[in-house]
Amino acid sequence: MRVRTCFITSNYLLALLSVSCLIFGEVIRLAVGILVVTALSAFWMLEWNKRIPLPPPRFFSLWKIAAIALPVLYIAIKPEMLNLIVGFLLFMLLTRFLFKTELNDYLYGYLISIVCLLIGAIFTQDIVFAFLFLAFYLLLCWALMFYHMMVEKVGSRSAPDAFRSVGEADTARGALFGLSAFMIVVSLAMTVTIFLSFPRFGLGFLELATASAPVTGFSDKVRLGEVGKIKENQNVVMRIEFTRDGKPYRPSSKVLWRGVALDHYDGETWSSTMSMVWRSRHRPGTNTALFHVPNPQNVVEQEIYMESFDSPVIFTYGVPMKIDGTFERIQMNNGQVFKTTDNHMGPRRFSMISDLGKEYQSFRLPVQPDLSFMQGFPNPHLQRPPVSQDLQKLAARLVQDTDPVPLKASKIENHLLQFKYSMDMKRETGLSAIDEFLFVRKAGHCEYFASAMVLLLRLNGVSARVVNGFMGTEWNEMGNYMIVRQAHAHSWVEAYIPGKGWKTYDPTPPDPGGAVTRLNALSRTYDMMRLYWQRYIVKYSARDQVRIVEFFNRGAHDLTGHFKKIKSLTADDVLQFFKNRPAIWVGLCVLAGLLLWLQRHGWQGWSWASRPSYPVRLYQKMLRKLEKQGIHKPHSSTHLEFLDKLKGLAPEKWESVRDITGFYEAHRFGGAPENEAEISRMEKLVRQL
Repeated sequence: MRVRTCFITSNYLLALLSVSCLIFGEVIRLAVGILVVTALSAFWMLEWNKRIPLPPPRFFSLWKIAAIALPVLYIAIKPEMLNLIVGFLLFMLLTRFLFKTELNDYLYGYLISIVCLLIGAIFTQDIVFAFLFLAFYLLLCWALMFYHMMVEKVGSRSAPDAFRSVGEADTARGALFGLSAFMIVVSLAMTVTIFLSFPRFGLGFLELATASAPVTGFSDKVRLGEVGKIKENQNVVMRIEFTRDGKPYRPSSKVLWRGVALDHYDGETWSSTMSMVWRSRHRPGTNTALFHVPNPQNVVEQEIYMESFDSPVIFTYGVPMKIDGTFERIQMNNGQVFKTTDNHMGPRRFSMISDLGKEYQSFRLPVQPDLSFMQGFPNPHLQRPPVSQDLQKLAARLVQDTDPVPLKASKIENHLLQFKYSMDMKRETGLSAIDEFLFVRKAGHCEYFASAMVLLLRLNGVSARVVNGFMGTEWNEMGNYMIVRQAHAHSWVEAYIPGKGWKTYDPTPPDPGGAVTRLNALSRTYDMMRLYWQRYIVKYSARDQVRIVEFFNRGAHDLTGHFKKIKSLTADDVLQFFKNRPAIWVGLCVLAGLLLWLQRHGWQGWSWASRPSYPVRLYQKMLRKLEKQGIHKPHSSTHLEFLDKLKGLAPEKWESVRDITGFYEAHRFGGAPENEAEISRMEKLVRQL
């Protein structure tokens, strides 16, 4: 492949990768990205045909354009600062391909591409960035090599007309790419070592939020039907690893991840009127205590890796007792809903210890010592909007006044479980949404089932509330972790059982079309890589460094223990070890036979290359000495032709080269015997060079 072809192509591929990183990070819109990629493709064709680069017009100056255009655009259009900066960077990138004053301008293009890559890296916290970065790193090294080849030909200050056709007569062979790729892999290994050992610090204000859209289904005000919209999205919300007693653990049934609790319903919208009752600062790396559970029955630790999900809610499973994560403040309302107050909604990591063994979750023992908010607690959970007579009659018909609260809740739940599941909820009548669901459709999705059950409970005097969260059922066996998607969004009911606490009821029947589809091996592997990318790269922390050090310390301790055991072994122990292992005896016999055969037939055929004779090694050493002085022997020259070209050297140096060359010729080609005195003199001549 021609050097010019490699040089041009590597430049445009670098720019393409940097733009791709901005697209994947949603820093620029897909339409803008496609437009920029199209322009790059057109410029590549033009440069391939030697139409560009062109000398810039006399009036063209990037710093003047920036000084005038950027303030005007900021005042007139008022775009976000990030969009303004990225837009100007893309403008600079394209104009640098079109206009160049000298060969050095390619270096400015590399710098712009690196800046775009770094901006995209802040927002592309997914494993896709790993592939983009590796490809970019490899191409950047190749581009710099080809750039220096071009500089050697025409110089770094040459004008476009001078370097536009340079490199067409030179060929870049495969050995160049192979050797450079090996060196790049070695440098990446060194980079990984530095990454693992460098002290970890939080990004602080640099840890920017992503461009993800807000998720209204997990706010303090949710219109009926909004959770159904979330369920149409297949994006991953979080991945969770479970451990119990230090061993991997898989929940035996569906997992309800509790998000927001809503107590007020006006006929169209659910909202939360519950006030914040507890706040606490958190230091990442330490556990913050939440609830004290007496006699915990099933304590499970969860490592939660959240994707970019624009909601401050902390999703919990079971009764959360301790929590740690990448946040600085945490708060809780009297509906036991936890939220972070940090202005960061990007990928986050939580470590949570919960008790899963309680049927009734009383939540009566939070850290906050002031429990006055519990007095009169159930009253807000009896609120209801004006309801129809049909709904009142249904509530009275389903249960008896003398039924205990758990029986009332079970009867209402069983009645709703006879309905059908449906995502098609277009209004067909003038009735209220719940009346149409109960008396006309008798089909709907989880929001309608949960809302109807809460109203029926409240009409029977039972305190209840709607809970929005996720129902986790998807499991990746390859990595032993749970995958929760936005499509797993779910609504259910919590009813207050006097004397016991809140109990969960799920009146939604199974979705016949929502069976969990088993991921194929390739999809499971890719998703596991994404989890490990979040786990070991994006959220790599000081605690992980401590774990790595502890791992190597344990390994060194175990290795030392093994050596001590080997040292204390006796001959009888060794014989006893080999006595009942015939395979080892057979292997030793085969190895001994192979060594005897090699000793008899020689080792020449088993070496990669025979070692040169001493005169050849001496002559090569002389050539290396001369190369350090700037005297190179062309590959096309024989030893005598090379000697003839060196007659301009100082007489003493030329005589030394002549004698060494004569020694080399006589012994390599003439078969003359080696003499120790002559060898000693030749070595002395080489040292003098």
